[in-house]
Amino acid sequence: MSETNDEVSDTTAFRIARLLYGGVLILTGISGFRNVDAQSGYAESKGIPKPELSVVASHWLLLVGGVGISLWRYPALAASSVVAFFVGVTPTIHDFWSHEGQQRQNERNHFLKNAALAGAALAFLGIGERKK
Repeated sequence: MSETNDEVSDTTAFRIARLLYGGVLILTGISGFRNVDAQSGYAESKGIPKPELSVVASHWLLLVGGVGISLWRYPALAASSVVAFFVGVTPTIHDFWSHEGQQRQNERNHFLKNAALAGAALAFLGIGERKK
């Protein structure tokens, strides 16, 4: 039995999933804007060029993506912005292979969390691409 894209995106479970996922992205984006100095310092310590600009731009990706996924407006564009965030941030900021001990474990946990969130964004992207 195959459901159409509209049938999937119109279910209560899908709406709740969008709101939960998008809400987390929105809150994370807002948090990033509130902590630009601290996050820029961390980004600079990781060798990120133009750390303040990079932090602000990356959190815009999360905010726009989170709003778009939550409201299911321009879903492919919204999910693409989230994928772009995770593809850019995850290997550069959470480079667990460069650390030892507890810091390695912490970075690996963040890396894996981001990988799972990127996977969810890719799932939303796949559904969003079919919505035309």
